[in-house]
Parts: sequence; C-alpha cells; structure tokens
Amino acid sequence: MNRKTILSSHFPEFVEKWKRFQKQFKRVTSWYITSDYCLDDKKKPNDVMTFTVFPFCHPYLLKEAIKNNLPKDIKDFTNLSDKAINYIKNSYYFFTLAFVIEGKNEIFNLNTNKQLLDKTIKLMEDWPEKKREEFIHKMKKFRNYLNRKAIDKKTLSDIGITVHIMSTIIEFLMVKANAKHIYWISDRDTITSFQDGIVHEFIRLGCASLLNRRIPDDQMYGFVDAKEYDKEICDEFIRVPDYICGSLASMDFNNVEEIPDKHYDLFDKSIVDNERIFIMNIKHGENEDTLSDLKFTRS
Repeated sequence: MNRKTILSSHFPEFVEKWKRFQKQFKRVTSWYITSDYCLDDKKKPNDVMTFTVFPFCHPYLLKEAIKNNLPKDIKDFTNLSDKAINYIKNSYYFFTLAFVIEGKNEIFNLNTNKQLLDKTIKLMEDWPEKKREEFIHKMKKFRNYLNRKAIDKKTLSDIGITVHIMSTIIEFLMVKANAKHIYWISDRDTITSFQDGIVHEFIRLGCASLLNRRIPDDQMYGFVDAKEYDKEICDEFIRVPDYICGSLASMDFNNVEEIPDKHYDLFDKSIVDNERIFIMNIKHGENEDTLSDLKFTRS
C-alpha cells in the first residue's frame, strides 16, 4: 500500500513530532478528534481552526484530567492559572494541529463547487443502491441550495476548510497510524449543523478520495455527531482546542502590547516550542490556496 499522505509528504517535522507522541500509545487503534474554531471575530486579529487528537480510552479518564486543569472555557477567565498553563504544556494525552487562515471568506468558489458537485452526483448514480441513497439526497438538496440568489458564503468557506483539514488528518491517521476508528467531536457550530450536517458527508467523500481505495469502505471512519454526543461526557474534550485556538486567534504580533495576558501567557509558556502542537497557515491566493507550517521559537 502506498503510505504517502498529504501531511507526511509536506510536513516531515510534523511526522517526527507525531511519531514521538504515538510511541506512548502503540496499541491504540482508535482516536478522538476534537475541534474548536475562532472565526470572524472582529476583536481578534486571526481566524483559527484547531484540531486536537486524543487516544481513544475511557472518556472519564480524559474528562476528569481536563476538568481538573481547565475547569472553564478560556473566555471565562481573565488570567490563567499555572495549573492550566502547565497542563497544555505538559500533558502527553493529546496532539494538536492548529491552522491560522488568511483570506478565509474568499476560499469558497461558487462555480467551481457547483461543477464539482454535479460531477459527484452523477458518479453517485452508479453507486450500489444502499450506498447511493445514504449520500445522494443530501447532496442534491445542497446543490439546490447553491442555486439560491443569496447563499452563506462565510459558512460555505468554513465548511470547505473543515472538510480539507479533517480529510487530511483522517488520511494520516488511517494510513500512518493504522487507525481503525476515528470519532470527531466538534464544538457546536454552524459548520456542523448547516444543511443537515452536510459537512460530515463531504468529509467522508474527501477522505475516500484521498485514501483512493487504500482502506476498504467498511473500515472508513466513524464519528460522534456534534448534535448527538453526550454533552456531560464530551464537552470537556473541546476545552483543549478551545484554549489553543483562543490564544492563537488573539496573537497580534504587530501590536503585542494589546494581546490579553491570558492569551500571551499561554502562547509564550505552553504553545511555543511545544512538541505536541503543530501550527500551519492556510493562505488564500488569487490563483491557488497554499498550506505551510508556522514556526514560533524562543531566541
């Protein structure tokens, strides 16, 4: 099997960091991906999406550790405790990929997506009936939505970026980490509820395209839908990406004095030079979108 993935082909430093992280969980074949977003906030200089990977173990083990160290969302604190900062810095139970996005709301191209969706629906007509009916109704409904005079371009861009990121993370986990099951727990957001949760179908399709039959259909990923997961058990899982996302979104390097202390402290003491946090930049250009790594280090 071809074991190249988008992440492993373009980000060797990420792969080395992941290998060191995964050594602690050699027998783990199932993973949680939790995600949080800080987008279109006029008070923050950066649009950020953050995805944190946890080994699949008893949820209460993870929940209680997070609850004890990060008892509330970062927005609910004026300053962070040393306990919270040290947890993000030192806990070996999670690995985070964070994406700082430039030109976010211009990424969705209506005509390109209409054409791509038309081709996808046409291909689906030849699928086995059970598999076809699982997808095609939502796809046709979404395609009709794109014909409206007014569409939510911001949310469509957010969904497109989420699909790209989730598909590449899942591809990496299934090919390089031999994952058998992957459970996505997203912050409750328009991204996951829009058009009956169409993002989930696009992630399945995007991941299948990247895997290109390297993994059998019956081993494709499963997820815990953000609308259905047990809030009492899983909400704490999102708190780790919430803290990292909030800090990165607030880092105005052109006006450092205006950065809130809690965000600056977390960035400086927990995120910079962290072996388990890898930061990337998605930049929308006139002719193409680019993905590159962002490195922050102490001199």
